[in-house]
Amino acid sequence: MRPALPLPAIDDGPRVPGMLLIRTHHDDEAWRDVLSHVDGLPGLVTPHPGDAAHAVPPEPIPRRLIVVDDPAWQGATPEEAREALRTHETWIPDLVLLTNDETTADPQLRPLLAFRGTDGDAFRITSRQAALLHLVLHRPYLWMTLEHFEKEAPVEAEATAGDRWDDLPEPVGAYLESLNPAPRYEPPNRALPLLTQENFGLLVRTDFSDDAAWTSLVETVHRPGVDYDDPIEDFSDYVDTVDDPLFEGSTPTQLMALVHRSQDDERMVADLVVLADRTAMRDPDHRVLVVSLNRPIGDTFRIDPRRVGIMVANLAIGNMDIQDFMDE
Repeated sequence: MRPALPLPAIDDGPRVPGMLLIRTHHDDEAWRDVLSHVDGLPGLVTPHPGDAAHAVPPEPIPRRLIVVDDPAWQGATPEEAREALRTHETWIPDLVLLTNDETTADPQLRPLLAFRGTDGDAFRITSRQAALLHLVLHRPYLWMTLEHFEKEAPVEAEATAGDRWDDLPEPVGAYLESLNPAPRYEPPNRALPLLTQENFGLLVRTDFSDDAAWTSLVETVHRPGVDYDDPIEDFSDYVDTVDDPLFEGSTPTQLMALVHRSQDDERMVADLVVLADRTAMRDPDHRVLVVSLNRPIGDTFRIDPRRVGIMVANLAIGNMDIQDFMDE
C-alpha cells in the first residue's frame, strides 16, 4: 500500500489549477534534471514525506505544483496514483506527472508519464513542456489541449514497462529542446501585475529605451496601411497595448504566467501575447515577438507588426491556426 499523497483539502472557493509531480524512479540525475525545469515555477510546493502540502500563497494567479519525492512511491504505477487520488477528499490536480524508465533513458528530453487527474488516457510529455503548461493551466478550455496531447503522444499499456519507447511518437514538447535558447521560467525580481486580455490581441512593451520606436510600432500595429493586403485599416479596437515600466525586461515565460482571462468571459481572444522587446525596438522593421499560450505552448516567433492585427483577429475567431503565421 502506498501512503497518502500530500494533497491539500478541497478548495474553499474557486478551484486552484495545478499539477502533481511524483518521483517514481530512483535515478538521481534524471530527477535533478526534471527539477531544474520546474524550479521557481509559481505555486511550487515540495512537502517532506508524511507532511501535507500547505496552502497556496497569495499570487496574482493562484496555482499549485506539488512535488512528491518520497521513497514510498518508488516504482508506483499510474494506476496506483489514480487510486490514491480517488480515495481521498482532496484537491485533484489538472495533470499528474510520473518519472519512469524513459525519464532516465532519455537525458535530452526527460519525458514524463502524464494523465489528467483521475480521468483521461496516459500520454508522454517532456519535463520542459510540462513546466510551460503549468504556466497556462489557469486559461479557459485547457482541457481541450490535454485531450489533444493524449492523441498526440499516447502511451500503450504494454509500453509502460520501458521496452518499446523507440516505437512511440515523440513526447509532447520534444521540439522545445531544438530552440536556442530553450524556454525556461525564471521568477521575476519584482512583483508584476496581471495582464488581462480584454480584446482579440495584447501587445506588451518590455523595452523602454526608445519612446519614438514604441510610438511608431504601436501605430504600425493599429494602422498597417491601406496598401497592405487587407481591407481593414484600423486594428486599434482589436489589439490592446500595455505600456508599463514595471514590465521592463520581462521574459516571455514570465508574461505567459500573467495573461489572464475571466473564466466567465466569452469574448474571443487569440491564445498568444505579443512582446515589443529590445530586439523589436532595435529592428528597423520592428518585428515583434509572439508567444503562444496554446499549442504549441511556449513557442515563440517574430512577425512583421503590420501582420499582428490580421493574426489576432483570425486566431480569435478560429479562422486560421497559429502555425499558419509561424510558417511565414
